[in-house]
Amino acid sequence: MRLHAYFAFAATLSASLAPAQSPAYLATGIKLVEPGAHEITIWVRTTSVPHPALIDGPLPLTRLIDPQTQQEIVPHDNHAYPDNRAQVSLPEGVRWEDICGAAPAQAGEVRARYRLANDVQAAWIITPWQATDPSRDCTALIRLKDLQPGSRYSLLVESRGLEGTAVDASLPGGFDTVPFPTADVSVRFCIMTCEQFEDRDDDGGFKIYRSMLRLKPAFMVNTGDAVYYDHGPVKAINRDLARYKWARMFGLASLRDFYRQIDSYFLKDDHDTLADDAEPGESSGDLSFADGQLIFREQTGLPLPPYRTARWGRHLQVWLMEGRDYRAEVGGREQAPTIWGEAQIEWLEKSLQASDAEYRVVITPSPVVGPDQARKADNYANDRFAVEGQRIRAMLARHKNLVVVTGDRHWQYVSVDPASGLEEWSVGAASDAHAGGWNETTPRPMHRFLRTGFGGFFSGEIVASGAGARLILRLHDCDGKVVYEETR
Repeated sequence: MRLHAYFAFAATLSASLAPAQSPAYLATGIKLVEPGAHEITIWVRTTSVPHPALIDGPLPLTRLIDPQTQQEIVPHDNHAYPDNRAQVSLPEGVRWEDICGAAPAQAGEVRARYRLANDVQAAWIITPWQATDPSRDCTALIRLKDLQPGSRYSLLVESRGLEGTAVDASLPGGFDTVPFPTADVSVRFCIMTCEQFEDRDDDGGFKIYRSMLRLKPAFMVNTGDAVYYDHGPVKAINRDLARYKWARMFGLASLRDFYRQIDSYFLKDDHDTLADDAEPGESSGDLSFADGQLIFREQTGLPLPPYRTARWGRHLQVWLMEGRDYRAEVGGREQAPTIWGEAQIEWLEKSLQASDAEYRVVITPSPVVGPDQARKADNYANDRFAVEGQRIRAMLARHKNLVVVTGDRHWQYVSVDPASGLEEWSVGAASDAHAGGWNETTPRPMHRFLRTGFGGFFSGEIVASGAGARLILRLHDCDGKVVYEETR
């Protein structure tokens, strides 16, 4: 039986033991997720403090112990430690509230006020007070329904303690609903990936959030590695440290400001599920892959099944792929393994065939085309998944005006598969400090564009007119400058 960690602190524990009349704040902001034509979900987490702790505060003390020898193991980035137990404590005299970026969970109640943004005279629609769940890091999902399609709404989210009557905190924001599939509308969207807390490049967190916000996208897709459990001086070797990493990241000012006013979709990848190249059944310390799946849904409102498609008007449809949950090898590593799994692949093929959108964008946490580093064995651009990868590329290439956009890689590229002609755009890491992984500076024949050593993001824009529509694809640097552009 695995020995469980001992804790001098625990966010969930403090939430459940705190006096019921304790105030509840919104230090980690909100997320506006899974928008539809008539609905949207507001992710909320209540906290014991109104603002996160300073990022120059002390860190929790973590140790990995070999249960056989009782010797301490020195952890390294990009590793999992399945056979070691976790020990976690705080520095002497330090409170959890003072730990670097901490925003401990606190049970409370939340509600939302909303109305059409262009009707400032209208009365606010107010949802009932809803309790946050201490077993899920004091999070709650407020589901708004019966909304008008293709509209902008103003929003105010409020929180209070469980026994409170007065509002303890409020956070303004706004969201867009999805237009009808027949609407001849222009749409702009952004895609990003790979943000590590230690590689911040802005006093408020990350510059790309301010850069994306200036574009006023209708929605953004975070393709995964939203946090890094297995990187930095604190490794997430149990549930509490995993949740701490989410709170610390999304408590940053640039993220709080962005996610309160832009719709978002989240995909998970390896580092925000468990560790580098993680697969089902694995574990690290006292954190399992299953724990990572649960916590990701808890922190993002990820629906089930996690693969889904969204239609944004007449001209654009996007597909959001799941790259971790369905990894299962038939007959062991000697036979061809799978990444997406048969059910997801069948769903993708059928939904692509059923779509009459003019432009199709398939968004994936890891590459389908590549190229990738020769040492890797984690995605469809690697030899390990060559059989299924060839099948996927051939299937996608049959559809006109389809482009793949991938996260995961820490460099930007546009490449074309020489066998199928399938095109893929890599969005790049969230900061220059986190860029890397590809040392070649000369593009290969399959590259139409290659940019290494710098971070950035992707944007797509549907420009609609009565005669049809154009799709403009762009790669940006972290400041928002366009470094490459193509128009369909």
